[in-house]
Amino acid sequence: MQQPRIKLIAFDMDGTFLDSQNDYDRERFAHVWRQLQERGIRVVAISGNQYQQIRSFFPDIHDQMTIVSEVGSVIVENGQRIAEYHFESETVEDLIGLLARKNLLHRCSISGLKALYFAQSAPEDFKQLITKHNYEWQEIDDLRRLPDDAFTILTLDVPEMDIQALVAELNERGKGKARAVSSGFNFIDIVQPTVNKGVALDFLAKRWQIEPSEMMAFGDSDNDLEMLLYADHSYAMAGSPKSVCQAARFQAPSNDVSGVLQVIEEVVLS
Repeated sequence: MQQPRIKLIAFDMDGTFLDSQNDYDRERFAHVWRQLQERGIRVVAISGNQYQQIRSFFPDIHDQMTIVSEVGSVIVENGQRIAEYHFESETVEDLIGLLARKNLLHRCSISGLKALYFAQSAPEDFKQLITKHNYEWQEIDDLRRLPDDAFTILTLDVPEMDIQALVAELNERGKGKARAVSSGFNFIDIVQPTVNKGVALDFLAKRWQIEPSEMMAFGDSDNDLEMLLYADHSYAMAGSPKSVCQAARFQAPSNDVSGVLQVIEEVVLS
């Protein structure tokens, strides 16, 4: 079987590149990274999480790779921000008002370019989750009185609710100004309608003159769908929801056995 000509490899973080202990095989990745660099293959870490948090997983090489954060809202290449997309202030106010009426503000955070914000009254389990995935954050009195910032994504953690039903309701009420999508582990991301990981890959494709047929992508949740549909060599991680498996062209082994690295070794580097 002929090896595909891959020029870009993009992977989601939680549930895809990272294992259940929120880490990865660093020695194995370092070996893979060196070989990818020798072949001129670009590496893109692409996640719903905050840029500072994603960067922290790659302390020695973050300024040599591309990091796409907040589901495509912020794109950083070699340590330099090259694209950013944020909500209009009126849209943020409407979304906060909607979540307040549904009594969901206590399990909501909102990301800005400066930091992530959540209410001091939020339950401790939510605070622990949200600070685990974000490095620059602030507790504030009330999300209805936000500090001066440009806001990119709202995140909900709703373990006791029907995720798909809530996503559908949020999208119906978003009036085309905001889009909700499940990001796995009981989380829902609310982003701008035109922002997603597929759009981010298209931006990079045009910037670097790379075709979708030269891209490999890995994901495990609904906020990866557009990326998996965009890249020709797309992989759903073992155990992914049906929607993700249908969007991807292939399946990768579990994140707990370094499935991303295994596919790269076997398909690209062998």
